[in-house]
Amino acid sequence: MSEGANAVVGKGLEGVPLCETHIAEVDGKAGHLTIEGYDIRELAGKVTFEEEAYLLWHGKLPNRAEYEGLRQEMATARRLPEVTIDVLKQTSPSASGMHALRMAASTLSDGDPDVDDISLPVSRKRASRLLARMPLLVAAYWRLRNNQPIVEAPEGAGVAESFLHSLYGAAPHPAQVDALNAYLVAVSEHGMNASTFTARVVISTDSDMVSAQTAAICALKGPKHGGVPGPVLEMMESIGEPSRAEPWIRQHLASGQKIMGFGHRVYKVRDPRAEVLSDASLKMIQQGSGDRRLFDLVHAVEDTTVRVLAEVKPGRDLYANVELYAALILHSIGIPPEVFTPVFAIGRTAGWTAHMIEQLEDNRLIRPTSIYVGPRGLRWQPIDQRS
Repeated sequence: MSEGANAVVGKGLEGVPLCETHIAEVDGKAGHLTIEGYDIRELAGKVTFEEEAYLLWHGKLPNRAEYEGLRQEMATARRLPEVTIDVLKQTSPSASGMHALRMAASTLSDGDPDVDDISLPVSRKRASRLLARMPLLVAAYWRLRNNQPIVEAPEGAGVAESFLHSLYGAAPHPAQVDALNAYLVAVSEHGMNASTFTARVVISTDSDMVSAQTAAICALKGPKHGGVPGPVLEMMESIGEPSRAEPWIRQHLASGQKIMGFGHRVYKVRDPRAEVLSDASLKMIQQGSGDRRLFDLVHAVEDTTVRVLAEVKPGRDLYANVELYAALILHSIGIPPEVFTPVFAIGRTAGWTAHMIEQLEDNRLIRPTSIYVGPRGLRWQPIDQRS
């Protein structure tokens, strides 16, 4: 932080609390992620994505009637607006995944007669509608990009199954559905990150949830925030086998390059989400799906990288982050790398909308200040007299 004009500048707002929240706590020193009172290890691999979303929106896990009610509500909202499909048809041939998602997501308000109603009951229903439509939007984009027809989700399917069925055009393996549920739960919420902050800023102006959702997607698109599961997969392909891990890692570190999937702005120990995604990947293999070779390679690369980083960069506390195992699990499920970050956005939609709802519970416009450090006292000169 630097001082000026009797104030302190927190660059990037690092360490500056924005609000009190009951949604999540990220403890980077201990390596804990707590969501509404539950450690992430109590949720990922045990609850469905819909249960996690209900927890985020209502502060409690649903009972059977509440769970079935939410699934029915989401099933009813699962058809994409025609304008959204038109945008996807226009953009999918040339736009990459996050660009297409940004443009198409902004159309999800079409046909909503109460789009500007931000009362809490309506906002919770709109959150479920957004969460129901985001997976179909991503799947439709990918199929159109590959000159394939859009496939509607089967009636009664949950979010994970609906997405995979719409993406593949066929019923997914149950192990793939379980693994995707675990992934979506693991990435659904992570405190006051850049995209969540963006969503809260937009909704604090009394704007609508679709606008806040679109703004969050725009923030997530940036590579400093949106993650690197695609490059992690490329790194694994380049290493090829465990015996090549150490020389490859040492060479890249010596040339000043980053090792993808390691280090985190908050965590100074192993990212707890890496643990739950590793467990979900192993479970997928045990159920007769997944990629055992890649699983073993990722673990070997993690062990080697942590050891080498401790030697080459002592005291930096660089450990595996969520992206290392996100690459493993998404690849094992069969999701194309180009939509890795859009799929992350599906999961994070639950957290974004929960923060919008929490902001609206006691809304105050988010309006930080700045410290002026420019010149003063300048005088206007005619254009021909200016240097």
